[in-house]
Amino acid sequence: MSGPQKNGVNGAMAEQKESSVLFSLKELMNIEENRIREEEDAKKRRAEDEVRAKETAERSAREAEEARLRDEEERRRQDELRRRMEEAQIEAAKSAEIEKRRLEEQHRLQMEALSKQQAHEKEIHVIQSQKRKGIHPAIFAVIGIVLVAALGFVIYTVAIVPKTQAKEAIAKAQKFAAESDETSWDEADKQLAIAKDKDPTNPEIKTISDKVSDKRAKADAEKKAKEDERDAALKKLQQDLKDANDALSNAKDEASIAAAKAKIAETNKKITAVAAPVGATPKGPAKPCVCPPGVPLCNC
Repeated sequence: MSGPQKNGVNGAMAEQKESSVLFSLKELMNIEENRIREEEDAKKRRAEDEVRAKETAERSAREAEEARLRDEEERRRQDELRRRMEEAQIEAAKSAEIEKRRLEEQHRLQMEALSKQQAHEKEIHVIQSQKRKGIHPAIFAVIGIVLVAALGFVIYTVAIVPKTQAKEAIAKAQKFAAESDETSWDEADKQLAIAKDKDPTNPEIKTISDKVSDKRAKADAEKKAKEDERDAALKKLQQDLKDANDALSNAKDEASIAAAKAKIAETNKKITAVAAPVGATPKGPAKPCVCPPGVPLCNC
């Protein structure tokens, strides 16, 4: 009986030992699987963190670029507003000076006319007094000729000369208004101011002024259209830059990485070129300044 009992005990111990070994192996395998899973999770988290960091950096760069463009546009608008205000002040000062000179000239002509009238009345008085004493008829003829000449000079000075000067200024204004340069339109306004001072009833003044205003409005509209086109191009280029950065993030080989980097560099160059203010062209030689007569505050 002792033999079978001993074998049974040994078999149970061997089976228990084998179960213990299997349990240990299973535990080791579980530990290894957990370690591998944790490493994969950590690797995945690092990759996600890198993607989020890259997206954050790209978003920050994009927002900074948009903020810079907005600041540039606001500065440009403020500079344009300041320039227009300064021009308006200068034009107001010019108009005030022209009006002052016109009133002074009118007063001088009135005084001359009054002086001539007084001299005429004095001559008539002398003629009448001498007529009572008796005087040769030829003297009356000479006095009449002198009076007619004086009256003709007054008419010529007061009426004919200003209209002639107004016509000359209108001709110059028409020439300037026909050009496409905005500075020429400013010169047209100066000539129209002179014409209005000399002959305010001339209907051509309003016609030319309306023509210049229409040209300015058309130029402003074209400039606005170009700015809108530039903004749309910038928006598209920014999207292209984002797509190129995404392509760089997803690139798996050297060729794809190089292509994405080249696309990013090319897009950045295009953004720099398109972001330049509308109408920013190299300055050529300055135009010669020719101030029209009768405008003391010519802004050259």
